[in-house]
Parts: sequence; C-alpha cells; structure tokens
Amino acid sequence: MHGLRILEFLKKNGKSEIETIAKNIRVPEIFVKKEIERLKEKEFVIVEGDKVKISEKGIEELLKYVKRV
Repeated sequence: MHGLRILEFLKKNGKSEIETIAKNIRVPEIFVKKEIERLKEKEFVIVEGDKVKISEKGIEELLKYVKRV
C-alpha cells in the first residue's frame, strides 16, 4: 500500500529525497526506504544519488491500479 502512495507522490512532485517522501506521505522513513528498494527491484522507481524518481514502468503500474479502482 505504501508503494502506491510513494508512486503517486513521485508522479505528482518529481524527484524527491526519501526523507521528503516520508514526511509528505506520513510514513516512517525506515518503511519508505524498504519500499523504495522493493520498487527499485521491480523497476518502478529510479534512484539517482539521494533522490528518487518514478520510472515509465512505475507510471504505467500506477495507471493500471487507478483504472481498476
């Protein structure tokens, strides 16, 4: 569930640091770090240094979820 919130945040706000994501979606930073790793493995996000951004694959996955709801 946090993965979708992270993807939505990144789509809306562009590149962000993990700390900023955690504060804005109101989830502890440790959970965000773990979720970012999981999303990175699935190629839904791209990590560039200390910044994270959503990938095209991540946008497609987010749109699939939105259409199902």
